[in-house]
Amino acid sequence: MIASPVPETIPPLRWGQLTYYSPADIKRWGVQHFLDTVAPTQALPIPDLGFTAEENARMDELLREERAAAARGL
Repeated sequence: MIASPVPETIPPLRWGQLTYYSPADIKRWGVQHFLDTVAPTQALPIPDLGFTAEENARMDELLREERAAAARGL
């Protein structure tokens, strides 16, 4: 009887730090298993960056302008 290999543990992502996974490791673990293990299950919280309401409105306006320009091919 051949014993199945003990599954290797995948190191978790460390938020706020650089976490590096080599392509060879991901291939060895299996892409779907890797994604199931390290991908966030909930939306990531966006920290309050301290912008004022006016600054947020201006950024939203700039994004709308950029999207419109991109749609026109500029």
